[in-house]
Amino acid sequence: MPAGDNLVIGAVSGDPTTVIRDIQDPANARNVCSFAPGAVNPQFVSATTVAYETADNQIIKAVAGASGTTVLATYTTYGSGQYAFSPDGSAMSYLDGSAWRMVDASGNHLLASLPAAASRPSVPDQDSIFLGFSPDGQYVALFQTFHLGGSGSSAPDQVRRVKDGSLVYSTSGMTMATWASVPSRLYFRDSSGAMKRWDPSAGVTPMLSVKWINPQPSPDGRWIAYTVRGLSGLGAIGLYSVQGNSVTTVTTTGRTGAHFVSNDLVFYFGETACTGCSAPAPANVAYIYDIAGAQEVISRLASVYDSWPHTTPAGI
Repeated sequence: MPAGDNLVIGAVSGDPTTVIRDIQDPANARNVCSFAPGAVNPQFVSATTVAYETADNQIIKAVAGASGTTVLATYTTYGSGQYAFSPDGSAMSYLDGSAWRMVDASGNHLLASLPAAASRPSVPDQDSIFLGFSPDGQYVALFQTFHLGGSGSSAPDQVRRVKDGSLVYSTSGMTMATWASVPSRLYFRDSSGAMKRWDPSAGVTPMLSVKWINPQPSPDGRWIAYTVRGLSGLGAIGLYSVQGNSVTTVTTTGRTGAHFVSNDLVFYFGETACTGCSAPAPANVAYIYDIAGAQEVISRLASVYDSWPHTTPAGI
């Protein structure tokens, strides 16, 4: 793959195959290679290395387009397997049931033991599991709404240092978290939409209220894209300005599932109302929103799992 190119993992309209696609020149985007059937939740480790899960509960790492794979971890409990890599690819964190674990050069070790998850239906637009490393690679966060009842080292929402696994912040009652910006700042909200920001220098700072769903940061940390639910029950795509602490809804309703594919391009799905359903139905169309041009177009991509690079300097 050409060094420095903008890449995505996803599928192209009309073909369910999961591929790595080079979108450096959007008008001439091309598939670089494809994943074998059965690869689940794929993501980039680097520009040339990917990871994915299997039906056997394994987390696999592979060099794109090459033969041979490496099993990084095997989780044992249904509902586990959420995983993330540090920005330099040297560490991976994942969930195995109630165990939050880290794999790095020193081996596979336990970060925290959480209370068992209660057996209950998931609450749409409120429940979430976020597991991710800070953009500077110094911290890893787990914010989730299923393993409840703990505090301190077993709290449902935690930030830990990558170098030694030590706990630096914990809380509870939060959801829909994401990292954004360098120096690293973690954003999250409560069930009412009251948003807070944590960073290692200032601690916790109250921010504005936005009841965002599945927030996703831009690679340069300037924006967070998210879904916001309207009175009709349909979603729309919003943008939160990290520098301005302000929000703007940029699409009509019937849009959901935002994911940045570059600093200024946001991918998302269409959705339609569904009578008697617990959530809107897919509309079988996807879109790209250009922040710089304030324009929405129909996307040739049908799905996006991840994009590369994960982080960039502003303006690149």
